Amino acid sequence: MSLKTPLIDAVVLGLAAAAGAWVFSRWDGALRLVLLLALAGAYVALRQPHLGVAALDRLLLAARAFHWRHEQGRHHAFGGVTLRVEDDGRHQWVGGAGLRRVLGSQDADDVLAARHAGRWRRDDEGELLLRVDAVVEVLTHGPGRMDPRTVRLRRYFEREVLFPAAERRRRRQQRGS
Repeated sequence: MSLKTPLIDAVVLGLAAAAGAWVFSRWDGALRLVLLLALAGAYVALRQPHLGVAALDRLLLAARAFHWRHEQGRHHAFGGVTLRVEDDGRHQWVGGAGLRRVLGSQDADDVLAARHAGRWRRDDEGELLLRVDAVVEVLTHGPGRMDPRTVRLRRYFEREVLFPAAERRRRRQQRGS
């Protein structure tokens, strides 16, 4: 996410708030609406506080979901190293640079791509992405497969990336049927 995206969001939100304030100032019924909302809020606060707390909780949850919408389901880290993981609907992909840092490897992109033959691609910026299932297969059968860090990384990919993605696909198919 670039710096421009939050700036654009802030400008649009500011313009929308200014337009709403202008419309509200021109509307004759604005004072009546504010008084009605204030009375309703006072009633809920005094007579039905559980409704107010539930509404506030839903509002905060919606605001939190809106704030983190760009990061939802995309944050993965192993051993303090952030991993770029993408889901294209069919496969999960992990960034080659992060995988190299986790494994402590100095292999070039073409070496990693050759090791995962036919199961790699480049994104729009040219970064190498490897299919997670192929990475798990290489970690399972490759040299150093019994190294504790390699075993933990393989389990991490299976439990935190592949299994949740398979569950999401399964739920989508059940809803579509």
